[in-house]
Amino acid sequence: MNSHKPDSASAVTADTAHTAEPGPEVSTTLHPSAEDRADALLACMTTNQKESLVRADFTPLKELGIPALTMVDASAGLRGEQNVTAFPVPVAQAATFDEELAGRLGEAIGEEGHAKGYNNLLGPTVDLARTWHFGRQAETLGEDPLLAGRLGAALTAGMQGRHVTATVKHFAAYTQEAGRLSTDTFVSERALYEIYQAPFRHVVAAVPYTSVMLAYPKINGTFATQSPPLLSDLKDGLGLRGYTVPDFWAGDDQIAAVRAGMDLAGLGPVGVKIPAGGLTDGSIPATRLDDAARRILVTLFATGLFDHPVPEPATDVSTAQHRALAVEAAASSTVLLTNRRGALPLPSTLTSLAVIGPADTDAFTGVSGSTYVDPGLWTTPLQAIRARANQEDVLVPQAQGSLGDLPLAVVPQTSLHTADGSPGLDGTYYAGPDTSGTPVLRRTDATVDFTVTPDEGLPEIWSATWTGTLTPAADGLHRFSLLPAGTAKLTIDGVTVVSGTRHCRRFFLGTYDYPLQGAIELTAGHPVTVELEYTNATADTHTCGLTLGWQPDSLIPAAVETARAADAAVVVVNRIAGEDMDHHQLDLPGDQNQLISAIAAANPRTIVILNTDGPVAMPWLDDVAAVLHTWYGGQGMGTALAQVLFGDTDPAGRLPVTFPAASSQGPGTAPASYPGTGGAVSYDEGIAVGYRYYDAEGQQPLFPFGHGLSYTSFAYGSLAVARGEHETGTTVSVTLTNTGSRQGTEVVQTYATLPEAAQAEPRRLVAFRKIPLKAGESTRLTFTVPDQDLTVWDSGAWVLTPGTYGFAVGSSSRNLTAEQAVQLG
Repeated sequence: MNSHKPDSASAVTADTAHTAEPGPEVSTTLHPSAEDRADALLACMTTNQKESLVRADFTPLKELGIPALTMVDASAGLRGEQNVTAFPVPVAQAATFDEELAGRLGEAIGEEGHAKGYNNLLGPTVDLARTWHFGRQAETLGEDPLLAGRLGAALTAGMQGRHVTATVKHFAAYTQEAGRLSTDTFVSERALYEIYQAPFRHVVAAVPYTSVMLAYPKINGTFATQSPPLLSDLKDGLGLRGYTVPDFWAGDDQIAAVRAGMDLAGLGPVGVKIPAGGLTDGSIPATRLDDAARRILVTLFATGLFDHPVPEPATDVSTAQHRALAVEAAASSTVLLTNRRGALPLPSTLTSLAVIGPADTDAFTGVSGSTYVDPGLWTTPLQAIRARANQEDVLVPQAQGSLGDLPLAVVPQTSLHTADGSPGLDGTYYAGPDTSGTPVLRRTDATVDFTVTPDEGLPEIWSATWTGTLTPAADGLHRFSLLPAGTAKLTIDGVTVVSGTRHCRRFFLGTYDYPLQGAIELTAGHPVTVELEYTNATADTHTCGLTLGWQPDSLIPAAVETARAADAAVVVVNRIAGEDMDHHQLDLPGDQNQLISAIAAANPRTIVILNTDGPVAMPWLDDVAAVLHTWYGGQGMGTALAQVLFGDTDPAGRLPVTFPAASSQGPGTAPASYPGTGGAVSYDEGIAVGYRYYDAEGQQPLFPFGHGLSYTSFAYGSLAVARGEHETGTTVSVTLTNTGSRQGTEVVQTYATLPEAAQAEPRRLVAFRKIPLKAGESTRLTFTVPDQDLTVWDSGAWVLTPGTYGFAVGSSSRNLTAEQAVQLG
């Protein structure tokens, strides 16, 4: 893929036709030379050498010239490395709705990976967001399989064009962290094919010589890594010609995995690695060993690993071009959710702009876990806003307002008292997962702050309660945080202030802690009762820990005074997210909702910046002037935010996930469907995922899938629908006009309604294209919708149901033009 924009994307001429092709799927060129070279090398290999290759033991293979795979997580840049470019997280990449940009991101990540000495990049992630609870939502490419598949294909092609092998992950139906290593996911065959496998189908169709990582959970009773039907779907159904690999720690039997169709199986569960000779003792057929080894070799030849060995790792691989791309991608993913009375872009008459909240070095640039990329020296939102404001002689006062989603300082012993008035809390410990039965230990604890078992007399699984009183020293809002490895609940004067579960306090790949937050109004000098409950039964194996933290002095009043004195106020808020955690509530953590409401009451031009991984509740929405969503925008997020605020660029992102109006909306709201019961979770919504669910259930979201405003306005003209020239697809044409006074960007989305006999969702996205237009400019867009994207899975086959198909074009799943129909089948 070229590193420059094609003319059709960079400039659209007024009143000229523009065809939006299906995307990377149109190119499925095979590599006969790679196949032939792999066959020749395989014929020279001994059985033991083939086994070494499958076990990922490359040392015995040096004499054959087989390059050892050097791996790095790479969904948003290179995890664990320094002097690399931190790009926006995958869900932000999805918010760009831009295949060409995704291709350039893939190229840049591939270039940096190769220069750092890696030839296998673990990415992109094309998982789907099923529920707002998912702690790894930031690592998905949104809720729609077509969007995820198209962008995933572009990312994969871009990476592999730089002589590295991509590993697309995680196949399939991986949508929650609760019980992720063992959960049994029950999903219908139709949903598995039409929704969860669909992104991989698009990727593999475009880039068949790649590798695919199998996910953690069981699928309908069998671990994904050990499921013959699932691996057959991937290879025989989707057409993968490359190799499969398990996620680290996935499954419980790697030999069974190889037998089922796993290829590079040596990355399996810690403690259950395949022993030498484990694949040559008759446990698997010789033909299966040959197939696994061949698939690995074919991929290495096809992606250039033999012919383009990695160099000595460079110290700094982040180029000026890549850093500019990071800013472009961050701006392209920024979504303007609402903009009342033209609050944005900021007016030229502005003289002062208050910046409130975690907007400096405490701003989150990425997601914790395997997708986190060190941003190095980067321009924070506060720094970027001040630099841009300085060009207009605008003053930028700053006030913290909130610490955001960070663990708070430990509640000191001096503020706590036991029942008899002693400093500290009364601790009661139990042997077992809940606080019942006869206690095994009673003692006074100065405070609650531990990361190892507090007493050697406790068993591996234990629980405890701490009780006493707390005496505040100030009036007003008090924040409390719990940082557990396990499940904890804090009750103050009978009110539950904080509760929830964290499997770990911080995932071992870092770099952020996973606190639970709450806030309550307290009165100075008035003691309140405190009860803290804890169990480590839900913590990662052999771990425990709990820290009771607080912030007794609210930062909101000072921030209100700063905002009141300014012409406008920008309030940055955040929420932590990452691997091995899920969200328990839709609300912003801690005191951030109270902060926004207080600032909005003091300044009518309050602009909220949501730096989160996905949707959050917005009880203050009607009180603020504008809301921008920046996701975790990588190292370019600060500069991009300043550009958007001051109108140097259009907010070009669109929502890749539906924002619910309440926590009860969307799939996964009942215990059986999230987090599951008895070790199993039921995807009882079937194919109704994301906007499909809202449409099917008649729910009104806060903001629909595909939503996003521009600083200009667009009008959709005449719509025409016709069969393609060879009747293998349907063409949809529409005229788009920029009716505003400035240049802007629109994401034109095409949705299809299938015949009633298909028993399909109310509508599905079948095409999209991002289009920049100058003021007054018009263009005629033509989309080609392949028949495959209109099929349903029925009785073991893809079926194009005969009947009437409706097509509509618009700016979101809920803002569409008049429908045009065509007969198919």
